[in-house]
Amino acid sequence: MPMRSRQRGVSLIEVLVAIVVFSVGVLGLALLQIKGAQFTKQAGSRSQVIVETRSLVDAMRANPAAAASPRNAADPAAPSAAECPYCITGATEPKPVSCGTSCTPRQMAQNDLARWYARLEASAPGPASGVLASVTWDGALGMYRVTSRWSGGAMGEGAPGADDDLSYTLNYLP
Repeated sequence: MPMRSRQRGVSLIEVLVAIVVFSVGVLGLALLQIKGAQFTKQAGSRSQVIVETRSLVDAMRANPAAAASPRNAADPAAPSAAECPYCITGATEPKPVSCGTSCTPRQMAQNDLARWYARLEASAPGPASGVLASVTWDGALGMYRVTSRWSGGAMGEGAPGADDDLSYTLNYLP
């Protein structure tokens, strides 16, 4: 009578194949976790920048005397700094002014800008190039354009650069 062979246990090749398949799956999960953490960080930065940008627009709404449509007799599209207390180019950081218990609308605007700019700097990484924020008056549209910029924090080859910078622009019609 012929002998029947029985398979007992698992061969070494099957074990090695199982380990490779399992390892690839674990590496995929690890990469998924890293990407998830990166996207969470980017979303947090984006949310903070949006909240801070909208907070400046809320401050402008609360100070309608300073946020009223600025005018410049020479060029209505480009009002002077004296006529546009909320306008900043972002080249220099706005500084708060001390006005005691009673601030003028212009002083309130300067303090609003200084607080906003400081909170924006603290809430998200600054851009790799260019200005952090600007507030300009668009005379053609008759509205303010509030722009905030930050670094997107992309991961990959090399350090983040200017192409990684993101921006958020909010238009405000006084």
